[in-house]
Amino acid sequence: MELRQLGKTDIMVPNYSIGTSPFGNMYGETNLEELRNIIVKAIDNGINYFDTSPYYGLKRSEINLGKCLKGLSRDSYYISTKVGRYGDDLFDFSEPTIVQSLDDSLVRLGVDYVDILLAHDVEFGDIDQIINETLPAMQKLKESGKVRYIGFSCYPIKLIREIIERSTVPIDVVLSYGHGCLINNTINTITPYLKLNGIGIINASPLCMGLISTNPPPAWHPAPYKMIDDIREVGSHFNAEFDYKIESFAIASVPEMYPDIETTLIGIKNMDELDSLIGICTDKTPLPDEYYDYVSCRFEHLFNHPLHS
Repeated sequence: MELRQLGKTDIMVPNYSIGTSPFGNMYGETNLEELRNIIVKAIDNGINYFDTSPYYGLKRSEINLGKCLKGLSRDSYYISTKVGRYGDDLFDFSEPTIVQSLDDSLVRLGVDYVDILLAHDVEFGDIDQIINETLPAMQKLKESGKVRYIGFSCYPIKLIREIIERSTVPIDVVLSYGHGCLINNTINTITPYLKLNGIGIINASPLCMGLISTNPPPAWHPAPYKMIDDIREVGSHFNAEFDYKIESFAIASVPEMYPDIETTLIGIKNMDELDSLIGICTDKTPLPDEYYDYVSCRFEHLFNHPLHS
């Protein structure tokens, strides 16, 4: 599988990597043996980067991922975890909490270091604290050897640039979610800046947090009901018209629509989903133009939706 350099780091990743929030039972119950088989098969097929957080399933994602990685060669995979967010409304970006949080994560994951440490959803914190305390604390952890590279995850695109420009320490990577998909291309407004500065781009949620689907999104999804209903209707028609799942197209289209993105995280909870992802990774047949034509004329009005700001 073709690998790409993540910014200026020495991390080489495929077009798709695995987000392990489902390992925390955030999208239904999972089976630990199956999760272990997912990790092993993913690595065997060149998918070598796994992202987690203590927030996912209240630490369960890290615990289960650590069990799945046990006994595997540490140089066969990359791993990222996060600090700062620990519950739906529980945030703490202070230095003492970050230091302890990472140590706890290392124990749960069963590793001596993580390849990437991200400040989690920084838009919910005090930005001055993020810049003056959180990121410098993470830099110290990087210098200690417990972390190889640092960055942050953030939804508002404009805030990503502000934090990078104000930061007193180098930012290696950023994680943006929901902004590089079929209904939202806002990530294109920040990509040239990130590439110019050698900052790695981790794209997440190509299904826009479960919105691009024939199934209902999570109950907490912020999209208005009409938007949800419209997208589900388009998805159903797309599936019937082309005998191809709208979810699969949304995932498969990312490298073509966003060629400057190094990797996109896909949440995986069972082997069927992994096999589907591997199929997308290995299928070199270009997606038909009529797929893009069909969704573009039906989704174009969504690109400037306030949901994306």
